[in-house]
Amino acid sequence: MQRQMNAEELDEFYRRVGAAIWHVQYLEDVLVSFLAMKLLGPKRSDGQAISAAEMDALLTQKRKLTLGPLIQACIGQNIITPALEPRFEIFKTDRHWLVHRSVVESGDGLYNGEARDAVFSRIFSVQEEAISLKKLIGAGLETWLSAQGVDVDAAARQGEDVLRKLKGTLPETR
Repeated sequence: MQRQMNAEELDEFYRRVGAAIWHVQYLEDVLVSFLAMKLLGPKRSDGQAISAAEMDALLTQKRKLTLGPLIQACIGQNIITPALEPRFEIFKTDRHWLVHRSVVESGDGLYNGEARDAVFSRIFSVQEEAISLKKLIGAGLETWLSAQGVDVDAAARQGEDVLRKLKGTLPETR
């Protein structure tokens, strides 16, 4: 049935698009962080100190990569394994649709119930795949960090403290 979306549907549409893009960015951030750590790993293994400024500069540089080159760099560092490459290629296409082509390719479908449901579903699928891939890459990062001698539990606690501080829920210390 042809009809314009109502206010609730439009609100849901914008929430889904925003959530999907936000989760794509979380995935990109995990990829960039892992990539930077792996690139600096040989220097650390040689006993050289890595300054916070050096890490920040590398993170800033790698955050400028678009998704395609970021994926290729992560494949080159074996962050994205051969088994995961096909999923990342499909994800890249779906993310590209969401960010660059969804209005042109799927905008008219928002005026039709079935097509609208399909658009909503595709947006949600991008979000779910970003979450799933982020978890897989995060698990690989933890494994790699453990192999490098990093206490991942201590790092997780430190991260949780940073988050509590941001939320304003970290108890003050004297």
